[in-house]
Amino acid sequence: MMLQNSADRYGLLAKSLHWIIALLIIGLLWLGWYMVDLTYYDPWYYDSLAIHKALGMVVLLLALLTIFWHFYSRPPAYESTLKSWERLAARITHTLLFAAMVAIPITGYLISTSEGEAVSIFGWITIPALFPINDEVRNLAIDLHYYLAYGTAGLVLVHALAALKHQFVDRDNTLKKML
Repeated sequence: MMLQNSADRYGLLAKSLHWIIALLIIGLLWLGWYMVDLTYYDPWYYDSLAIHKALGMVVLLLALLTIFWHFYSRPPAYESTLKSWERLAARITHTLLFAAMVAIPITGYLISTSEGEAVSIFGWITIPALFPINDEVRNLAIDLHYYLAYGTAGLVLVHALAALKHQFVDRDNTLKKML
């Protein structure tokens, strides 16, 4: 299997990044949803928060690599059977997903470092707090993180349903390109 994308299929790197990021995003959405009900006294509170922060930074790094790869090794063209509105919807959805994969971890980073604390990625790498932020910016980051995460959950659902529609209703090669 080729590393780079071809005219009709995604390459190994694009497929691997897609599925790893997809699993991480689904896991982070679940973990974030689970964490909101934990109290400071719950033994899982600090561990789940540390895992959430670390995985969020991993998503950011993988998303930046994916965006670079998207421009370096162009993705295959859309199927010729797609209607113009489907092409537009796909472009918008992909753009919003790319933006979310960057914006959500950045807002999480701002929340996490708002008190000057660094973010540790499983003890391997530490990302320092680069600049102090005030309470107003922190509160904005919290709100954005929350709404972007839930909005992304909706986008992920739409993305998955569209892929399944193309596979089982339209019977085109859209999903096959990523498998």
